[in-house]
Amino acid sequence: MRSNIILLFVAVLLMSETLAKTKRFLRLQTDPLSKTRCDLICIDASKETKSQCRSTCRSEERKPGTCPAGDDPRWMASCVEACNQDSQCDGTQRCCRHGCSSMCSEPVDLMTVSGLPALPKMDEIKERRRAVQIKWSDGVGDTARAVPGRVLYILEEQHHLGPKYEEERLGDWNLILRTNKTKVSLRNLLKPGRWYRFRVAAVNSSGTRGYSAPSSPFTPRKGPRPPPPPKKLKVSPVRSENGTVTIRLEWKEPRSDLPVLRYKVFWSRRVRGLGGELDSVLVNHQTVPKEQTYVEISDLQPNSMYFLQVQTISVFGLGKLRSDKAAIFYNTTSAEEEHPPEALTRRNNEKIIKAVKLNKFIWLDHKIKAKISWEPTYQPKGNKRYYVHWKMIACQHPVRELKELSAVTEQNSFEIYELDYKCKYRVNINRSWNTKTPDSEFILTVPQCDYFKKKVTTATVNCKP
Repeated sequence: MRSNIILLFVAVLLMSETLAKTKRFLRLQTDPLSKTRCDLICIDASKETKSQCRSTCRSEERKPGTCPAGDDPRWMASCVEACNQDSQCDGTQRCCRHGCSSMCSEPVDLMTVSGLPALPKMDEIKERRRAVQIKWSDGVGDTARAVPGRVLYILEEQHHLGPKYEEERLGDWNLILRTNKTKVSLRNLLKPGRWYRFRVAAVNSSGTRGYSAPSSPFTPRKGPRPPPPPKKLKVSPVRSENGTVTIRLEWKEPRSDLPVLRYKVFWSRRVRGLGGELDSVLVNHQTVPKEQTYVEISDLQPNSMYFLQVQTISVFGLGKLRSDKAAIFYNTTSAEEEHPPEALTRRNNEKIIKAVKLNKFIWLDHKIKAKISWEPTYQPKGNKRYYVHWKMIACQHPVRELKELSAVTEQNSFEIYELDYKCKYRVNINRSWNTKTPDSEFILTVPQCDYFKKKVTTATVNCKP
């Protein structure tokens, strides 16, 4: 009885593991090794039949090598299929059947199968001037020369950012190129401040023996530079109220060797000193998160000249690298002329809604929400409602329609829903349904998918369309 319980427990564990593998296989992209083999098989096919040839090759793929013998009766008795064809298995693995079960396994004799290119061996990586030279052997003696037909080499890299090499921080393997040569020169492809490893596989129409052992760690001699300052600074007026001016300062993210950690914004009022020159009075500053490329600056004096600056801050190891400051002047006189104070058009017992801000983004099952909040305002007795209105105004990818939604809440916070990656929304918080003269305005920018991929640890964020 006890042995049967143990057998059932093991079968359940194996089943859960294999089901997880099966789901992973279903979403696998075309493996570069198998794709290259099929490209070589179909290289001489006509233009009209080449696509069908590749598709047939992939669906009927049978990788070289012999499956290991099934030596685990508990696995064989579980009757769980983790795969049903070789193309669902990574790299050189084959879909091996054991009784009524199947799983992906490495062949036991892949290094001795005839007709396959020899397993390459990476040479030392060298850097000359502005290029990185990568070489590998094509096998030794007769073993390499006896392989029939064309041979292509697949070169891949993995890397991590930092001043010190740490193998556990290396990312996924990424395809660099395919070539029929055993030496390549990479120019302006490797970024400063990264540690790289390379591997290569030799493929012919019969298959491959897999990837070589990874190369020794390599980092470019030239270290990372401080990030450039933000680009294309632009200022626009937002509103005038209670004798002060609010403006919106925007900028573009610069291209940098290092990822942006955050931005720092500085602003100061310029007044004429005794000598007639412009001097700054009380320099203010504010930190802005990396995914936000704008800031609203309030409580500015009308009819005044302001000096605005934005600085990019990156991190490398334990130190921070700061850019020069991008700068722009702005005269609040123009804001006064173009936007008369809104407070004059409102009743004395009303106050505009202030301090609208983003608290956090919420990602759940590929749906995005944004929690925003604002300062509570005076409300007439019996009317404690806020009307939240948000409208999509721009996206960095095509969308079917520009969404425009509204909701009502009695709280001074709300979770905006149905948001899309890399899109901007104009958000208004009002005390009535009237949106022509909104009580507040806030521009919400949803980060790209990779931002959530790094933040979400409880689920898999798939950024591919």
